[in-house]
Amino acid sequence: MSRALLLLVLMFLHAAASAETVWRGTSKDSTVTGSGDVLDPSGSNLNLAAAQIGKEGFSGAVASLDAAAYRGREVVVSGVLQVEEGAGNGAIWIRADHLGERLEFENTSNNPVRFRDGTQARELRLYVPLTATSLKFGITMNDAGSIRAESLKLRGEVASSNGVSAYEVLDAAISIIRTQALNRAKVEWQAERAELLTSDLKEFPAQEAYSRIRIALAKLGDRHSSLQTPSRAAQYRASAVPTQALEAGSSDNIGYLRLPGLMGSDPEAGRKFASSVCRSIEAMADKASYGLIIDLRENRGGNMWPMVDGLRPLLGSGHIGAFRDADGKTTPWKLRMAGECKTDMTTKPVAVLIGSKTASSGEAVATAFKGRPGTRFFGHPTAGLSTANRYFPLPDGSALVLTTGTDVDRLGRVFPDGLKPDVLVDDGQDAIETASVWLRSHAQ
Repeated sequence: MSRALLLLVLMFLHAAASAETVWRGTSKDSTVTGSGDVLDPSGSNLNLAAAQIGKEGFSGAVASLDAAAYRGREVVVSGVLQVEEGAGNGAIWIRADHLGERLEFENTSNNPVRFRDGTQARELRLYVPLTATSLKFGITMNDAGSIRAESLKLRGEVASSNGVSAYEVLDAAISIIRTQALNRAKVEWQAERAELLTSDLKEFPAQEAYSRIRIALAKLGDRHSSLQTPSRAAQYRASAVPTQALEAGSSDNIGYLRLPGLMGSDPEAGRKFASSVCRSIEAMADKASYGLIIDLRENRGGNMWPMVDGLRPLLGSGHIGAFRDADGKTTPWKLRMAGECKTDMTTKPVAVLIGSKTASSGEAVATAFKGRPGTRFFGHPTAGLSTANRYFPLPDGSALVLTTGTDVDRLGRVFPDGLKPDVLVDDGQDAIETASVWLRSHAQ
């Protein structure tokens, strides 16, 4: 080997060995440091810290790659996370874009990592559509604090297939959406079907349909419908994980319960969650003579039934709300947990705290308190997703989470723009103290 060629090889090896993934923060409040390359066997290590989060509700670290080498394949992102400080949830995420517009997105937020969890391994996979131009990926936290990721790696794999074509999946999805969606009348489905359901999809794996399904869902304009990939759908069925720790206690004759969202539909895990909520409330029955504060400000939704089941002591077993579909048919809510929550606290005054993060099933829980005697709402308007979602399985194991109705309170009212508080709590005010003042005055 000539000296010149040897030098060229050594330069190439040195460049390859020293290549590092370039990380940046998602906002001016994020500080990110990192080393290593996500494409190397050892991966990349990085630290994310944020003293506060902005209006987007999270802080994050992001890197990007050209998508050309991964089109029509699946990418797998894995790593070990540890929340080192703060009360936020940590997650890995990845998205595939077409010229800056999002095509596909996945994260591990339904299986979050919290401060008390220590180090936790997480992995997710994403199909990269044929039209993708770039991949963006990284870690995120939904509150102030710091998180460390180790051995964060990205690799490409042959797209999994169970013999179902993209055409079959999209055909089934459009048929469900056009007949079941709350806002189905807003879309000209014959034209939409002709544009999206092209014959070439018969030659592609099921995952190639996903970006087109999301286009169809976006046409509805409900801001609530979504698609679950097969792995996400399976995980949702097999688990039910609180988005935060349940917090309960009493002081000065006032009870307090912070009710988190619950991601997942596993019946046993849901029953345990409902039971823990119920027991927490009943434990305050003799210690909260002035009433209780139910804090829904961080409740972003999930499975509403264990939440309302656990609140039975306060809500009672009568009519607490309903769903109303596009044809005007109303389906009353029925509490599902039997044999527990027998204490009757329906005459206790309740202050409900709501805010912009109160969303989806969190808004349904708030709706269940609307019209309840001795109840007052404090905080800020909710997210405006007070609509009902149903799950529809698709041929490849993915699932539509489709908005099929609106939430209706016990007085027959709907809240299309979100629930408004009776008392607006200004920034700088303590919502818990404001609610406590009302409960004390209401008790006199």
